[in-house]
Formats: sequence, C-alpha cells, structure tokens
Amino acid sequence: MSETQRNCAYNYTVKRGDSFYLIAQRLNVSLRDLLEANPGIPPARLTIGDVLCIPYCNADIPAQDGVSCPTPDQNSCTGNNNEGTQPTPETPAYTCPANRRSVVQTGQTASDLQLRYNLSWHTLKTANSDKDLNALQGGDIVCIPAENIACPLPASVTLREGDTLQSIANQYSVSVASLLQTNPCLAPQDFRSGVTIRLPD
Repeated sequence: MSETQRNCAYNYTVKRGDSFYLIAQRLNVSLRDLLEANPGIPPARLTIGDVLCIPYCNADIPAQDGVSCPTPDQNSCTGNNNEGTQPTPETPAYTCPANRRSVVQTGQTASDLQLRYNLSWHTLKTANSDKDLNALQGGDIVCIPAENIACPLPASVTLREGDTLQSIANQYSVSVASLLQTNPCLAPQDFRSGVTIRLPD
C-alpha cells in the first residue's frame, strides 16, 4: 500500500465541471490539504476521471460511491480530527423567488443543472441547502438562482507544479490584473511552484 493510499480517507473521481477549489468546498476539506494529498495531479490540468485522494472526511458529508467516512478513533487517514482545516464561512440563508424554481427531469443531475444554467456548485448548494444534490430525482423542485453567488476564497494559496498566473486566475475566477495588483512584488513569471500568493478580496 502506497503512502498516498495510507493517508486517504477515501477517493473521489473527478466529474465534469470539477476543480480542486470546488471539490474542497464541496467536501469541506482544506484546499491546501487536498492539493498536498495529490502532488502528482497538476491543478491546472485536472481532467474527468482523475482519482483524487481525500485526506480526511467530515461525517456530515456523504462519501462518494458509498465509501464510509472513518470514525474519529480510526487511523486510516490523516487529519481525522480536521486539524488544519479552514472554517467554512457562514452563508446567509437564501430565499428562492417563485419564478426561479424548476422541476428536475428524470435522469437529470446537479451537474446537468450547472451546465444548463452556468451555475457553480456553491451557488446551487446555497440555494438548495435542504436537498442532497447528489441524489436528485425526477419531480424534485430545485431553486435556480439568476446569477452565481460569490464563493469565499482562501486568503492565500501556495502554487503547485504546473501552476501559472493564468491558470490560477482561471481556477479561482479572478482576473490576471487583480492577481498582479494583489501581489505587487511578483512579476508574471514569478507565479510558479512553491510561491505563496494572496488572492484578491
């Protein structure tokens, strides 16, 4: 068994629309911990079907493919006590207007809704906090916000191999200009592996 396998609570298979940031938010794990648990997968080249190591788990987040989350007294993964995780910021309750409600069609998934309406997972989950978006069924009523809800960003990020100024801008949906202004001591070529940068507020 490899070191990575020993340190995984469970594995996650990348789906369409996923990014390291969205996966970390969805599974309530630290982005930095997720990146460090998957050093062989460049964040800028994440592809559908990649299998990520999830370094620890949270009991209130269902594990993918029916894999159970280890109990706190088990040592099958690193960080079961969630040390080092970043607290999830409080998100105000979302009130859905009547004209933004939609009926889920048979076979339709949350990812289908994201692609159809160009919505982030954070937006869809915030607007439908009472639903398990991974188990939608035909006839369910979901809220489709008119625009994406801003997602809180980590204060800083340490770049991994393959990261560039442009790839980081794409990953966090921020502009290249705002990244350069927020990191005034860095030239564009300085955005490389090992460098810690600040993200725009």
